[in-house]
Amino acid sequence: MSEHTLTHVDAPAHMSMGKEHIHEIPLEKLIGPVVVLDVKRKVAMVQEYGVSIKDLFDWERQFGRIPNGAAVIMNSGWDRRYPHPYAVFNTRNISDINTYRVPSWTFQAADWLLTNRRVIAIGVDTPSVDFFTGKTLPVHRRIFRDSVIALEGVANLDSLPPHGATIYIPALKLYQGSGSPTRIFATFPKC
Repeated sequence: MSEHTLTHVDAPAHMSMGKEHIHEIPLEKLIGPVVVLDVKRKVAMVQEYGVSIKDLFDWERQFGRIPNGAAVIMNSGWDRRYPHPYAVFNTRNISDINTYRVPSWTFQAADWLLTNRRVIAIGVDTPSVDFFTGKTLPVHRRIFRDSVIALEGVANLDSLPPHGATIYIPALKLYQGSGSPTRIFATFPKC
């Protein structure tokens, strides 16, 4: 089984030497408030939409400051494309990573979030927190520099409120693992 398949966690060691492997991530970095950024309308217009700093400002204007210890996850509606790989990667050639086209995070938004808020995770409902174009994966590298985890392939975000839920990320404790499949879930009070 691959460490980086379907819904999974990327540990900082995935791309950063000397950073935490999945078995070294403390439990308190796997539980916290969840912030859901709904960008479905924007993705309907631009499939390779990137979460922007404006999206973060707009969320905070509506719901208040992103809480400390939060997991901030983009909801693009992409989870409806699973399990069909051509739809998930938005390509006609599943063998060529350079043809993958999915919504994700911009480097600027991830950098602003990590510089200005204390979060435990940045996530997406797509296969990657980075766009697949280019080899450098700047969002991954920026996240891991601060020992923050990446959540990829997160499902069922439409069932969560934009704030007020608690996320649980029960990653497998794989020794020296760079990531882990996980069954992420959340709890929230019923209104």
